[in-house]
Amino acid sequence: MDNASQRLTAVLAAEERRREALLSADLEALQGLLADTLVYVHSTAASDSKDSYLAKLRSGGLRYQALQFDDVQARLLAPAGDAAVVTGRMAAQVLKDGQPRAVRSLFMTVWARSATSGDWQLCAHQGTPLPT
Repeated sequence: MDNASQRLTAVLAAEERRREALLSADLEALQGLLADTLVYVHSTAASDSKDSYLAKLRSGGLRYQALQFDDVQARLLAPAGDAAVVTGRMAAQVLKDGQPRAVRSLFMTVWARSATSGDWQLCAHQGTPLPT
């Protein structure tokens, strides 16, 4: 496997670790997967930083009960391959402030390798709701 393929495989593995951490409410794992500069735009148009997103998860204001990604594709952005975009479809069942909600959206995430650890971290997320 060439270097580009290895990096794309690593990005997709990080995206899967994020999905698993959200389902299990593993905030310690999420802490390492999310860049300090994260911009997280939900499909509702609400926006969060790393701290505010983790606070919602920590408080129980947002809880993922089911989360599935489909049609996931990754593309390297830079010649060095230290940044990538992942796109796909998301289907989720969440509790938002105690109320159950079904979420179906297209998503785009931007991942970059940390300059200090070399690990892939989520820098940006954008969700767009699918028609119901």
